[in-house]
Amino acid sequence: MGSNNKITVTGHRGAAGLAPENTLASIQLALELGVDRIEIDVQQTKDNVIIVLHDRSLRRTTTGVGFVKNKTYKEILKHSAGFKFNKYYIKEKVPTLDEVIQLIDGKAELLIETKYSFMYYPNIERHIINVIKSNDAKVWCKVISFNDRALFRVHKLDNEIRTGKLFVGKYANLPLSWDKGVNIKPLKRYHFVDEIMVKHSYATKNIIDRVHSMGKELHVWTVNDSETIDLLVERGVDGIISDYPNLLMKYKR
Repeated sequence: MGSNNKITVTGHRGAAGLAPENTLASIQLALELGVDRIEIDVQQTKDNVIIVLHDRSLRRTTTGVGFVKNKTYKEILKHSAGFKFNKYYIKEKVPTLDEVIQLIDGKAELLIETKYSFMYYPNIERHIINVIKSNDAKVWCKVISFNDRALFRVHKLDNEIRTGKLFVGKYANLPLSWDKGVNIKPLKRYHFVDEIMVKHSYATKNIIDRVHSMGKELHVWTVNDSETIDLLVERGVDGIISDYPNLLMKYKR
């Protein structure tokens, strides 16, 4: 197929290289670029609001400090989620999952990544599902995670919610060794997911073929340079996740 390959384009945390990650501004920009999908991260406040933030603490991306789970959403709204990226974005707040879903409104697919399960945030999977359902957004939302406990819980609570499994790669505590190709047995545990997502450096031809043989898509994260993008498109990945989705648009299906 070579360079005729077309891929699914996913903006990482909106368009995190171009605007403050996981903010409405970043998501709006990704939509304007015309991405197929937008990936975001969620955490849960003390008052059970699902918010869009990558870390479980406010320190890195906002003007606040402290853990999300110890704060109400009202407390989190006191801080800017854009100022550290560029003072032009000082008015950006940490959005709720609800606001993000309403902004996207089916114009792109939404990948909702939860890093933590109910073990850290009480009932988070149920709360994520409720937000998706109350917006009637099941068709274009998908829950993804590295965390098996969260993934299996989502599937158990509502098997109509589409899911994706994230992998890093050669980590000792994972049931897979990417370096020797994928061990198919553990992959069967994820029979219910639509897609497998791996760190781009582990997306070998072997792995791409194995995942395809299971009837699933293989997407890679997070690729920000044109050279690597070309290489992966050539190799046959189904999609690429990038902080700079503008670099991917020429490959869009």
